[in-house]
Amino acid sequence: MMRINSKSTLESTDELEEVLKALANVNRLILIYSLASGEVEKISVTEMSQKMGITQPAASQHLKILKNAEILVSKKEGNYMYYRFNRRSMEKHQRRIDFLFTCAFSKCKQLEKQEK
Repeated sequence: MMRINSKSTLESTDELEEVLKALANVNRLILIYSLASGEVEKISVTEMSQKMGITQPAASQHLKILKNAEILVSKKEGNYMYYRFNRRSMEKHQRRIDFLFTCAFSKCKQLEKQEK
């Protein structure tokens, strides 16, 4: 189980905040679902723009936010930059989110017992 100490907790929460902010947008969530479902394995700015019905600059900005949060990685293929999941980073973020919700759930259960 993950231990809580002040320095690593602050670093973890800063990273987690960036991830959660990056996911707090409907277009980015739709893209994440498309990648997660296997509908697409990778996507370019042009493809995202067409798929979402948004401008290329908007698509580029969304992809940049996801890349900065280490949710996606990019690789140039020919004339296009393609984005796909950053699997290693996603596993790390999943552990942190799981830990957060596990702790919160445990605390809720303790409070319920105290109220009875």
